[in-house]
Amino acid sequence: MEFRDSESSARRILRWSREWGRFASLAFVPAIPDRFSRLYDDFLTASNTLGEESLFLNLGYWKDSPQNIDQASAALARLVATEARLGAEDVVVDVGCGFGDQDFLWADEFGPKRITGINISAKQVEIATARSAGLGLSDIIEYSHGSASDLPQPDASATKVTALESALHFPSRSQFFDEAFRVLTPGGRLVTADVVPLANEHVSSSTGRSRLLGKVVHGIFTTARQNHTNAEEYREALIASGFEYVRVYSIRHHVFPQYAEYVSLKLEQPEMKRINPLTRSFFGRKGVSLWAPWLDYIVAVADKPPVGDRL
Repeated sequence: MEFRDSESSARRILRWSREWGRFASLAFVPAIPDRFSRLYDDFLTASNTLGEESLFLNLGYWKDSPQNIDQASAALARLVATEARLGAEDVVVDVGCGFGDQDFLWADEFGPKRITGINISAKQVEIATARSAGLGLSDIIEYSHGSASDLPQPDASATKVTALESALHFPSRSQFFDEAFRVLTPGGRLVTADVVPLANEHVSSSTGRSRLLGKVVHGIFTTARQNHTNAEEYREALIASGFEYVRVYSIRHHVFPQYAEYVSLKLEQPEMKRINPLTRSFFGRKGVSLWAPWLDYIVAVADKPPVGDRL
């Protein structure tokens, strides 16, 4: 896979050691954007992704029985694009764009006029830019370093804003919603695929007995108190930012169980030895069994009113 260095066992262990040290140092990085920039620059790298043919960093959408994480991740990207109604006249801002795989898929299958990927990770921006050039897509897709809370786009400059499994890492979803509203043209649309805490009433009674574990899971998957929001609160936050026709629905039953089953087999394959053991443990079957019961996976769709700034 391009952008993954071949390495001996000794080099792999040295890389893991560096990654463990950098991961531990995140505890001393107080600012959330800086913390997640370093997490993706130094730990969740191309070498630690599961894909065989892609560098997707999402859990995938498994409804139609995809054969691997590449296909499931692409299915999630297509779901976001379909909900966004991407088409030839669209100017897209993709926030938290990772290594760019969803943008390449959208350019190929939906043909928008322009895509700008925004990412807090400078290394991911560098790799995504190089990959876009290699695919001959530089005239359609560009990447920029920036924060979801302060998007480097002019007012009313995009028809669609997307965030594919990235908003859980933002300092504040509400600030991101405000920024998305600002950069969207009247009538524009925001679509997110996001991991949020599962509302207490939907947590099973057996799982719910361990509230301390739930708090730990929510702390891991929620960057700050401003981002601690379940599906209904998510909807309310979008409305508070000025959006209308807001839909928020769960796809958790087409994400977590199938992902856990797939990854438990995938991580046994020899080529997966490249993945850091800490990553394998957290995203493996045992790790998923601990954190998935406390989480929801939602898709949110919201429109900016066609006239005026806010209702």
